[in-house]
Amino acid sequence: MNDIPVLQNEEAQLKLLRARTHVYARATRLMVVQLLLTVAVPAGGAVLALFRPEFRAFVAAVSLAAVIIDALLLDRQHKLLMKRAAKIAEQFDCTVLDLPWDQFAVGDKVEAEDIHAAARAFAARHDDAKLRGWYPDAVGAAPLHLARIICQRTNLRYDNQLRRSYGRIIQLVALILVGSLFIFGLAQNLTMADWVLSMAPAAPILAWAAREYYRQRDTADLLEDLMKEASKLLARARAGECDANACRQRSRELQSAIYNRRANSPLILPFLYRFRRSQLEDEMKEGAVEFLRDLQNFPALASVPTNQPMQHLRNDQQ
Repeated sequence: MNDIPVLQNEEAQLKLLRARTHVYARATRLMVVQLLLTVAVPAGGAVLALFRPEFRAFVAAVSLAAVIIDALLLDRQHKLLMKRAAKIAEQFDCTVLDLPWDQFAVGDKVEAEDIHAAARAFAARHDDAKLRGWYPDAVGAAPLHLARIICQRTNLRYDNQLRRSYGRIIQLVALILVGSLFIFGLAQNLTMADWVLSMAPAAPILAWAAREYYRQRDTADLLEDLMKEASKLLARARAGECDANACRQRSRELQSAIYNRRANSPLILPFLYRFRRSQLEDEMKEGAVEFLRDLQNFPALASVPTNQPMQHLRNDQQ
């Protein structure tokens, strides 16, 4: 009933996915460098200065240089990469989901030369196996205005669950670190002053953990709000309160919010995606099938099959 399964696997769209994936990979590598400079270097320097006081001035200079490099160069470049990747993802979605380009919210498209260069860099090291079937093939059985909303909602839920899992891991690591240092202090019978000094090297790590935890939680809350809006829109469409044209307009508004989330949300370290991939994909494909099954409760949509095979669902960083 719609061309989403076909369009998403055409060469032009696969090229966009190659470019998007490569740009996100560059942003992720840059994030790791930032993490090393702003967290690992100060923490390691604090440990060194604790045992070798003569290096304190050197450690202070290196830590200050790391902060300046991050603020003036790395952070700016990271944000540019995130925005570029989000625009490429938007170009893919607008084509596959048949949505107009929102010039006001998104701005100009990424230049064809830049997309080609990024796609070529991806193709030099990877194949398209993980890029095909980006949205579940089963949505091809639904009317376009409903399939579009299902794709948007499954995307949002996947990212929401991944970020909440990441936040819990960060919280657990921080608690383990503080608990270990506390137990170390008790075992060594340290004075309060010595215990504070032993905690000092962990301060940058704890500060990063706290900031990252709240950033991921806030992003997950925003995703959940958007997911609820998508569910409401789908319910209205199924009930006949929103015709195809009205639903397309509402989906365009939802897509603009999705773009804004992609361009401004913090990244997730890639290990978590690999760890949670199988479980989340199973949940997402079951959710998409359930939405399609519900369509059979409506006479006009009763012919929609729900036993079609499902492809992988992924978060933006893959």
